[in-house]
Amino acid sequence: MPGGIPRALTFSPVQAQPAATRGYASVPGREGDKPDIFVLSIINWDFRIQRPQHLATRMAAEGNRVFFIEMEQNPREGTVREVAPGVHVVRLPNRGMRGLQSYTGVPTPAQARAWIDHFHALADAVAASPVSHVVIEHPYWWNLARHLSPEYQITFDCMDDIGGFSNTEAHVLEAELDMIARADKMVVSSQYLHDKFGPMRDVVMVRNGTDVSHFIDDTQTQAPGWLAGKLKPGAIRVGYVGAIAEWFHTDLLEAVARTNPDFDIHLCGAVTAEPPLRLGNLPNVTLHGEIPYGDVPAFHRQMDVLIIPFQLLPIIKACDPVKFYEYSAVMRPTVSTSLPELDRAGDLVFRADDAASFAAQIRRAAPLARDAGFGQRLRQYALDNAWSFRASDMLAEMRREPKLSVIVLHYGADTDMTLATLHAMLGRGEIYPNLEVVLVDNGSTPEVLAILRARAAQDDRIVLVENGENLGFARGNNRGIEAATGEFILLLNNDTFLAPGALLAMVRHLQRNPEIGIVGPMTNNIGNEARIEIAYADMEDMVRAARDLATGHRGQWTPIPVCAYFCAMFRRADLDRLGHLPEIYGRGMFEDDDHCATFRQAGLVTALAEDAFCHHHLSASFDALPSGEKQQLFERNRALFEDRWGKWVPHRYRDARPPASLPGAR
Repeated sequence: MPGGIPRALTFSPVQAQPAATRGYASVPGREGDKPDIFVLSIINWDFRIQRPQHLATRMAAEGNRVFFIEMEQNPREGTVREVAPGVHVVRLPNRGMRGLQSYTGVPTPAQARAWIDHFHALADAVAASPVSHVVIEHPYWWNLARHLSPEYQITFDCMDDIGGFSNTEAHVLEAELDMIARADKMVVSSQYLHDKFGPMRDVVMVRNGTDVSHFIDDTQTQAPGWLAGKLKPGAIRVGYVGAIAEWFHTDLLEAVARTNPDFDIHLCGAVTAEPPLRLGNLPNVTLHGEIPYGDVPAFHRQMDVLIIPFQLLPIIKACDPVKFYEYSAVMRPTVSTSLPELDRAGDLVFRADDAASFAAQIRRAAPLARDAGFGQRLRQYALDNAWSFRASDMLAEMRREPKLSVIVLHYGADTDMTLATLHAMLGRGEIYPNLEVVLVDNGSTPEVLAILRARAAQDDRIVLVENGENLGFARGNNRGIEAATGEFILLLNNDTFLAPGALLAMVRHLQRNPEIGIVGPMTNNIGNEARIEIAYADMEDMVRAARDLATGHRGQWTPIPVCAYFCAMFRRADLDRLGHLPEIYGRGMFEDDDHCATFRQAGLVTALAEDAFCHHHLSASFDALPSGEKQQLFERNRALFEDRWGKWVPHRYRDARPPASLPGAR
């Protein structure tokens, strides 16, 4: 083998059964409203069981479908296999992707386009949730996933300081920095990583944990068969399970073994560096190579002391060692070098950084393998750090969003459009996790009010405001703003149908761009720059058309003179500071021009989100007015506007969008 490492000591993954691999159509449909999760993995599923597999399994146990996408691809069609309830391991096709190296490859524009198409094909085939989560575990994926539309919310799960790996190339670190800046959420697994990346952006720490059900089965007392005859009677048994790589402290452990012949040291794990091989030449050290995950608890129980002999490199300082949780679960004491993440374990871990002290700590810890009180403390520590808690914390962070209040103003006898507008936000699965809908009725008949009240009673996210009379567009919306409790406010006409990612896209623009005061989406039907040519047969077709429109434009926005208030989002703080909608325009027209002028005067920009779309039937309420009355209203309100702000500049369409990040995108 390369580097002279014997084949028996290298990693050999467990091969999946061919019968378990099927097409996408085999995936069961969603049950409930939990969003789907696509994990862009750092390792293959059948590699050593680590954080990625544990989190995927527990997130599925919480009711989410999890699609664990491996870097390796299939030569023909995409395949899927269910490896745990709700967890589906996916390999996408390699059409258009050939030659892209895992971990280090930089995709060409054509390869990125091909990957996006393959990802969309998977999402469509499994009928993915309207808004789904994408968890990225390695920067390799960023140059592919960064082109996705905002209905795929991206979380970077940073579990390593990859700059500390000797084979990490500069462009991978550049991709990581770009992802850190632009991902929707970032999770880190250790305090070291939190301290490193916290100054750059908002990060949340979700440490590693314990596979409780696997490690606390005290009936697993018999030694695995491969260990038979290899345990020395009367010796202090010292064990280790994990990677034996460049960070393994070979010099320290060699000195410990040579000066302590009564230690019987067993090292389990694939060897990926040459120096540790010399440990196998010592009479009291056995290199077992990789062992089955199912045998790990039984192996642990044969040991008196379990060890973590790591050099204190940056990649190790960034590591929250899973093995300590596992060692604790089987109630065996741990001796480790001074890993920062183990400080919080206090006296449950024995630390030493030189050979003499390390050996002394092993001798001190060994009797505690039979100390029931100490063992229970270790077990409780493991239980308190279960992977199920970590998955819950991860999901909570992925769903954490500021409260958004959507004001929907209703007037007239036709409730169908209003109910359809509400359905787009509330009835198709979760599209925003912290949503309040303020439904404002502008003086409807008792029959209409009964319909609106019944709909509000069905969903506690709806707050119904009954004005009792037609207050007009501005006053009606202002009553809704006064009733709203969100950090962000969206004014939304009742003749609209939002694409799934639109709310999140607009919130992100206001979160990340302090110069923006008002942001609105692209639409099929409006009289300004927000209008775009787009074709779809119905609202189901619109969802995919809107996704295609936003693909390659994630995070992009364009300044425009006026945001049309059929769909416009604000920070609540800006509305309170600069004022709500001007009420001098009666039933409507020109209040959006006026209000945008107020924001521009305050130095804020009105913006068009290039990654958000909203279908608009256009002026459902004003269509009911006679044309002559509508024209009189227009002329009156234009005069009011010009008296306040000078000559009104008619709205116009635009010639083109800014360039997309992806070939073939619009």
